Amino acid sequence: MTHQEILDALKDLPTATLSEATAQPCDLPPIVHRVVPGARVVGPAFTVRCPLGDNTAVTRAVDQAQPGDVIVIDCGGPPRTAMWGETATFASQVKGIAGCVTNGAVRDIDAIVSSGFPVFSAGLSLRGSTKGQPGETNMNIVIGDIRIRPGDFICGDADGVVVIPADQIDDVLNEAARLRADEQSRNDRIKSGTPLAEILAESGNRRQS
Repeated sequence: MTHQEILDALKDLPTATLSEATAQPCDLPPIVHRVVPGARVVGPAFTVRCPLGDNTAVTRAVDQAQPGDVIVIDCGGPPRTAMWGETATFASQVKGIAGCVTNGAVRDIDAIVSSGFPVFSAGLSLRGSTKGQPGETNMNIVIGDIRIRPGDFICGDADGVVVIPADQIDDVLNEAARLRADEQSRNDRIKSGTPLAEILAESGNRRQS
């Protein structure tokens, strides 16, 4: 599949299905949630690691990231400083960056929501970050117990954020397509009057909802 074909396929799949289709755990901690109602993000990861409370590396990442990238920021957790705000959002939109995901806090929420730019964060804080510690960009990071490598595929929606290893994308998409077909088949059987318990019993121990 081409890169664009992969992105198009991912955009049609819920994160819950992608999570079940990935061989190992791939979901970021539930605290990392959607800030902009209705927003969905899909794209390759451009990774950032920041010292606690300093977002110098985020500014550099916005300049370095390519159109379509998702900036993923590890700052060690949700401190009392915002790692992302209105200016970074505006600059990212101008560049065509696809979104931002962070285990830190963000601010300027009204402006971000008005922009429609997809942001997923662990919290909100009005306190600004410090500047001066260089941090790092474009390296492996870990958020929660999930390793994220540059170029891994990031997908976020109302349920949360998943990280799909780039070297597994074909297998994940094939399995996700099979799962969606199964889900549609179940729905069709429910419409025809088959009891839900009977349908799920046939599925054995597979996770269903």
